[in-house]
Amino acid sequence: MYVIIIGCGGIGAALAKHLINEEHEIVIVEKDEKRAKELAESMDALIINGDGSNPEILSDAGIEKADAVVVLTKDDNTNLTICQIVKKFDKIRIVSKVNDQSKQDLYLGLEITAAISPIAALVSYFKNAITQGTSKSIASIGKGRAEIVEIKLSNEDLDGKRIRDVAMPPSSMICLISRNGEVIIASSDEILKRNDLLTVVTKTEVSKDVSTILKGK
Repeated sequence: MYVIIIGCGGIGAALAKHLINEEHEIVIVEKDEKRAKELAESMDALIINGDGSNPEILSDAGIEKADAVVVLTKDDNTNLTICQIVKKFDKIRIVSKVNDQSKQDLYLGLEITAAISPIAALVSYFKNAITQGTSKSIASIGKGRAEIVEIKLSNEDLDGKRIRDVAMPPSSMICLISRNGEVIIASSDEILKRNDLLTVVTKTEVSKDVSTILKGK
């Protein structure tokens, strides 16, 4: 893949090294001149010192042939501008960092491939670490008001029941079932089996209730 990374701090550098090791072609656009020089000395990639929101800089980076663009500057307004510019090019995957979670809806409105909040991701990781054994949070969504969780069905009373017969909280839904290496799109008529790994979308406020129902007391 031909990947352009715009804004290359710690996250960008780690991502670039990983992609380079997998033999992807990487171009880095970095506005800070000193940082750009450091990257040029340590990275096997084309480093362009410039503003990624400048169409001429994007052209120099090879935007016309890019498969993906990763936007990682520290300013959300800059990130949003870059995403809008790149959206004009067809078939480019656009992934952007969200610095301020209150602006996540603005990114989602652009319909880019992914808008990722490092803070939300860290919250999920820390929550998984301190609640290990109850459920695993995959992602925080809706500005933290909802989340996607994975829960292993260990409640014997639900073994053999249809999803529609499980008294789930109204603001939660079983979406996927992983069973013996197979992934099943969950319908209301799907029969649950003990030890199924369930992917559930739920409001954060009832996630503990969902875990209690599916895991049993």
